[in-house]
Amino acid sequence: MCTLMPDSDHCYQFTAVQSGSPSACEKIKWTKFKDTGSNPPRDKCYLQVAINKWDYNICSNIKGGPMSYTKDGCIGDVWQKILDTAVASDDPNGCKSLQKFPKTFESKYTDCIGAIITPEKIKASDTKMNDIIDQLKKNPDDTDLKKELAKLKADKQTKYEMMSEPQRAAYFSEKRKEIMGDIEDDDVASAISKEYTKYRWSESNINNLLDKLGEITTKQKMIKQIDEEANELTDNIKEQLEWIVGDKQDEIIGAMGENAKEWIEKNGGDKLKWSLKEMEWAMGKYEKWSEMYESMKGKYDKLKWAYDEVMGVYNRVDEVNKMLAEGKIDAGKAKVLKWAVLLDKWLEYATSYVPVFGSTISTVSKETFGTVIELAKKRAERSTAIEKCFDDPANCDTDKISGY
Repeated sequence: MCTLMPDSDHCYQFTAVQSGSPSACEKIKWTKFKDTGSNPPRDKCYLQVAINKWDYNICSNIKGGPMSYTKDGCIGDVWQKILDTAVASDDPNGCKSLQKFPKTFESKYTDCIGAIITPEKIKASDTKMNDIIDQLKKNPDDTDLKKELAKLKADKQTKYEMMSEPQRAAYFSEKRKEIMGDIEDDDVASAISKEYTKYRWSESNINNLLDKLGEITTKQKMIKQIDEEANELTDNIKEQLEWIVGDKQDEIIGAMGENAKEWIEKNGGDKLKWSLKEMEWAMGKYEKWSEMYESMKGKYDKLKWAYDEVMGVYNRVDEVNKMLAEGKIDAGKAKVLKWAVLLDKWLEYATSYVPVFGSTISTVSKETFGTVIELAKKRAERSTAIEKCFDDPANCDTDKISGY
């Protein structure tokens, strides 16, 4: 068809560009430049086809010469086209083709990645992902939101893999500060780091890594909170043990009234109970044989033991209240039994409880409490007939129990 056209050269150029076939360019004669020894229209044809096809190899057909184009200029234009398209579509995969360019263009791949993967763009993507996650909490069955989130996560992973090592390190460092920014306790930070490091070696997806870091951080913060609450309860007991040794047991018994369980719940037990419920809920999200579940279970069991032991003491005191109410023992015997129960169990609990975190410090000094323990042990030695009184209240001999 082009041979029949009055301007066949332009026809060949148009055909080559539209079809993506550089062979049509060869037919361009353009005799106007014959005397210069160059053929700018033909070289331009190769240039346009190379740009359209993102194929710098086509540039090798360019002869150059006066008023014409150069091979290097053609390669540079192809690179610019790839860069502009990749940046416009925010597609880092478009930069990959630049890795095949001649060595003189090696830095261009980095330029392309740097233009697309910027801290601002990554943060914007994170913000959008967080917004979708919040929406999914309200509408968990929204398939469109799930697809959009999956696409954003895949895009983020692609960009992360293409980052330079310093970029990846800087990005992760910033995200870690966001997740762990309010962790001031070194023991908690160390526990998070130790658990995360173990997971990190088996995972390369940045989304999963950050999710896991957040998960571990939330878990360790929860355990620390419950540890503090359990320790607070222990301190409460230690202080009351000091009162007993100091012959102020009547004040403690009086403060408890007729419901010892209710009294201890108001003095820290209830707070610990609900925190343990929260931890149970958190554990329920994991399979029972999973590593995350097992790591939480060990700490949960220890903290739950603390709660159960304390509540067991006060339930025992309430058993005495019940026997008194039913007329099985008189008020004098009830008081002695309560003292003995508190002394016996408090002593056992206060000396055996050890916090989960070393940074969870008791407010009761070791020196003061050490003296209390010695006195309490001596008195507890005479409290050997407690169980007989519970089994047979009618024949309860408090003279063999009371150390007071």
